[in-house]
Amino acid sequence: MMPSTTTYIEFKRKRELGDIITDAFKFLRQNFKMIFKILAKTAGIPFALFIVAQAYYTAISFSSVFAQTNNPFGIFETTSILVSALFMYLFLFLYFSFMFTAITCTIKSYVDNKGIIKETEVIDHIRTKIGATLLAGTAKFFILALAFVVCFIPVIYFSVPLYLLFAVLIFENKNVSDAIGSAFDIVKEEWWITFFTMFLIGLLWYVASLVLNLPTTIYVWIKTFTTIQEVSYSDIGGSYDILAIVFTTVSASLQYLLYIIVPIGASFVYYNLNERKHQTGTLERIDSIGASDDDDDEEINSNNNFSRL
Repeated sequence: MMPSTTTYIEFKRKRELGDIITDAFKFLRQNFKMIFKILAKTAGIPFALFIVAQAYYTAISFSSVFAQTNNPFGIFETTSILVSALFMYLFLFLYFSFMFTAITCTIKSYVDNKGIIKETEVIDHIRTKIGATLLAGTAKFFILALAFVVCFIPVIYFSVPLYLLFAVLIFENKNVSDAIGSAFDIVKEEWWITFFTMFLIGLLWYVASLVLNLPTTIYVWIKTFTTIQEVSYSDIGGSYDILAIVFTTVSASLQYLLYIIVPIGASFVYYNLNERKHQTGTLERIDSIGASDDDDDEEINSNNNFSRL
């Protein structure tokens, strides 16, 4: 069944910054059940591994902060923290790769099928593209790392076109090297509007993250303040109990689930820039109108021939 015209969101059209933000949240609100269903089937395992690694890293890092002065084997705790951090960021990278692939493939299905998201089609597309997105994510990391080594300013410049890398990779079905070149090309002469859109979406996510982390922050402050009056400095680490770890884990889970607004926003930005440069959506609508007129003409001619008989 086709969606009604009041709910269908046309991606292939020009938008201003405010329209991109509004339509991104509108798309999420209308399709969140299918989006999270697909995410659970594709990005669920990397996400679960990240949450476990994050909880373990939080527990050992905080408890060791106050124990280092009295622990002659502190070097081993430092090693444990570094190793757990390495696994945490590795699983986070895998989750981001699967999540960006899943969201972008979902939007492609939505666009191709005029508002219908076909779950099987999306999952099959994710399977064919996940290798390329993992490679693209790795390339993106090294490009930004190299830019940071050279100077901080190039990081900001390169991060804008690379923000659209996964969208170009999937929507245009290109390999990684071609997608990187196309991402820089599509942002050309539209860098500032892309930067402000990316910045605003990131800012909204950051503010939401602060709100989600607020209960954890308040609890730890109260617990630490209460404990410091009762125990010695070296025992303050005990204030970070299991409840604090649960708070941290839950807030982190919600925080990175909300991050799906970033690839959704990137998809709207991509279609906006593509429409400004190539007018793909406008040409498709003109073609569809022409095809509709041809069908009407054929129907009229058929009726006239029937009447003669």
